[in-house]
Amino acid sequence: MEKAIDRGIEKVMKKNRTYSYIYLILWVIPLIFFVRDFFQMGEIKNLDYAEYFKLFKISLLQGVVSVFFSTLVALVPAYYMSYRKNTLTKLLEGLIFIPFFFPTISTVVAFTLIFNLPILKDFYILYTLKAIVIANVFYNSPIMIKYLSQGMRNIPRNVVEAGKIDGLGEIGIFFKIKLPLIFPQVFRGMFLVFIYTFASFGVVLALGGIKYSNFEVEIANTLLRDANFTKALALGAFQFLFLIAINLLGELYSPYELEGEFREKKVSSGVFIYSAVYLILESSVVLIGIFYGFYNYYTNKFSLEGFFKLFNDSFNVSYPVLEGIRNSLILASITPIFVILFTYLLLKNFTKVSSAIIFSTMGFSSAFLGIALIYLNILYDIKLWILLVIGYFLITVPIAYSFMYQYVREFPKDILDLTKVDGLSTIKTFLYIECPILKNVFLGTYLQIFAIILGEFTISYSMQLGRDFPTIALVNYSLFSDKKLLEGAALSSVNIIIVVLLFYISNKITEKE
Repeated sequence: MEKAIDRGIEKVMKKNRTYSYIYLILWVIPLIFFVRDFFQMGEIKNLDYAEYFKLFKISLLQGVVSVFFSTLVALVPAYYMSYRKNTLTKLLEGLIFIPFFFPTISTVVAFTLIFNLPILKDFYILYTLKAIVIANVFYNSPIMIKYLSQGMRNIPRNVVEAGKIDGLGEIGIFFKIKLPLIFPQVFRGMFLVFIYTFASFGVVLALGGIKYSNFEVEIANTLLRDANFTKALALGAFQFLFLIAINLLGELYSPYELEGEFREKKVSSGVFIYSAVYLILESSVVLIGIFYGFYNYYTNKFSLEGFFKLFNDSFNVSYPVLEGIRNSLILASITPIFVILFTYLLLKNFTKVSSAIIFSTMGFSSAFLGIALIYLNILYDIKLWILLVIGYFLITVPIAYSFMYQYVREFPKDILDLTKVDGLSTIKTFLYIECPILKNVFLGTYLQIFAIILGEFTISYSMQLGRDFPTIALVNYSLFSDKKLLEGAALSSVNIIIVVLLFYISNKITEKE
């Protein structure tokens, strides 16, 4: 019996070189029913293309400006990290949790409180383009620091020395040698910043308002407010194709195989001060999100009143906080298991098209996916929690793919060869060899996906699950929208503390690997 099971699993493993296509099909299935029933070809000619162009300009402006300032802000800290290894470097590296794990709603709550501070209130930053750009630079500049610093660290020493012999100074070396060498890698960082800004939802919706709606916000509003499904499909298709085209530009720049050794070097006090100030400013937004959970915004006194209200039975009648926490914890506990197993199989059956398909789906509208999933509920009465698991699965596989790629793809082949010599089956090789060695990677990835799902907002908002199946992010947004700043800050602080702890633990676990 055991041999039959092993042969079956081995057969599946050998046959399934199409996991990337399976993932693509999983994206397409929810959309097929929606397109079949609502897309009207005749309505295409009635669409207002001038309005679309205006929307595109706003989305493009937000993306380009955010990329520019995120890169500009990141240059000095990245330079510092490439030449120094100390506590400040470790703290700067830790900021990468912000773009991937810091909840969108917590960002919104924190910046709403910051922009309403007496010293900033008179500048009228809230509900302007400035608010969107500032929040996006906070959110995405750590990505640029990561890519810039890694690229600069890997530049071979002899190349830099050759530049110095030719009479180039530090600035000349950076622009004529370092930047061309690291550009392919940095382009990936710029693409991530652009896609996160261009397809941003919560930040634009809450801090910019309708006036500065981008494609993602307009898709959600079109579906939920106007019920114009043809328009929403057209917007979603354009956003997807445009971001795919931007992604393909990166293929024009083949990355250089750089294997430079880290070399410690003195940096100026100005570089150190700038990097330290940047760290303080980034961390202060996170800390403000926590601080105001314990501080009464109205009485200017420390108080736990917000927390008491959150867990009050009468308060939960209007705002289902406890139900939202329970639902989010269940979803965040279940989904990563499927994500990790699928991603492992995907990487074990890696093909050239895998990366292209996995990362291309990042350009698809999460708001539209949410609407397509809720339509499946209407058609076939599929449980809402199952649909949410599917939605979270689809949007987190690319993240797990990035985390696990190096460890699974570069697993020592000599060990795997020995298992074949010993006659171990595929399942036994996984259980007795790979799993014990990769357990820290799997656990770290599990915790990171857990944290992401805990703060996810776009899909659940688009599905309008506030009453039927509330999540932490939905309840927090309701509190924020209803000006319950005290309670909203308290719930946000709980979410932030959980996410920070999960990220810290996952980092410690994967460091052992």
